[in-house]
Amino acid sequence: MMWGIVIGGIIFGVLADKYGRKTPLMISVLIQGVASYVASFMPDYWSFLAVWFILALGSGGVGIISFVICMEVVSGKYRTTVPVLYQLPFGLGNAIMAGLAYWLRDWRKLEFTLATLSSLFIFYWFWIPESPRWLLATGQIEKAMVVLKEAAQQNGKCYTMRQLKQLMPKVKSQKRREPGFLAFFRSRNMRLKTFLLSINWFFTGLAFYTFSQYLGSIGGDIFVAVSWTGIISTLGAITCVFIVTKMGRKTTVGIYQLITAICFIMLLVVPKDSFANNWPRLLFAGIGFAGMAGSIPALYLFSGELFPTLGRNVGISGVTTFARIASMIAPAVVSLDNIIITDFPLILLAFTSFAQILLLLPLPETKDKPIPDTLEQAELF
Repeated sequence: MMWGIVIGGIIFGVLADKYGRKTPLMISVLIQGVASYVASFMPDYWSFLAVWFILALGSGGVGIISFVICMEVVSGKYRTTVPVLYQLPFGLGNAIMAGLAYWLRDWRKLEFTLATLSSLFIFYWFWIPESPRWLLATGQIEKAMVVLKEAAQQNGKCYTMRQLKQLMPKVKSQKRREPGFLAFFRSRNMRLKTFLLSINWFFTGLAFYTFSQYLGSIGGDIFVAVSWTGIISTLGAITCVFIVTKMGRKTTVGIYQLITAICFIMLLVVPKDSFANNWPRLLFAGIGFAGMAGSIPALYLFSGELFPTLGRNVGISGVTTFARIASMIAPAVVSLDNIIITDFPLILLAFTSFAQILLLLPLPETKDKPIPDTLEQAELF
């Protein structure tokens, strides 16, 4: 599943940077919806796994491209709010999925229901515009004008050409340059940013997926646990909006990682079964999970603003790939609990959370800075 998301993110990320955001997104949505329907009818495990790999390819494209579109179709104060709130459906989806699973109690019915919900997104073709920022950055002025004119009309504002004309000289000189992921390693500036973001994403993925599985050792009903983590993730994303707007991207990620690290340490300090229903451990586990859930939207936004428009999909899919790799390592980390040392996963995650804070220090703050369109502009940070 995770390899499918990794490969899908890379493939559709490249396509979205080269051919635009809208068409690759809708192809991803179509693959995801059709494969989800087919998976509900698979007769055995291996055929189900094969179809789910195809489904994951589509999901990888949907996740990356839809986030980039959210970044590129808004500006001003909405540049922060919209990309962060983009993460809300992930938490809400977990909570809703737990409710559906409890109600249906059959995986085929659950898969078919989720496929039906997923397939509705194909109608987005009629509402989602092509990214005007990508159109301008690739020199497609006339198409960008159509999108901007429609946006102005829907917002009840008069359409002007002045800002668009000011962008034209910059656009022409960069018309056909779409850097691949390796291009971000050619200069010292972008190489450092890409390396540090990749390590941050690896630690983020390791913490999120390891702790998600480690929560099972705390106990409780699986339906309640999944629903509760979804609600906590939603609350984490909501609080992230306010913090990231006031304090910036880098500081927000650091604050959430500090909260997460402290909660991991408290889980090490508070012994099991020392209180009724283990309520202190459940409390720290919930706060720690909220910290991780809040750091992810901020890190997504931070990563997107450090990469240029011509290469943003490739850049984000490249660094987030390390989170997917970490997710595949997570089960092995959980299995080492009480083998190497008692509560080894918590000790490791506390260490990586503190390490993330240090890894953020060399990176520039992007709050109130213009989003780079070209690789040259991205290197000016």
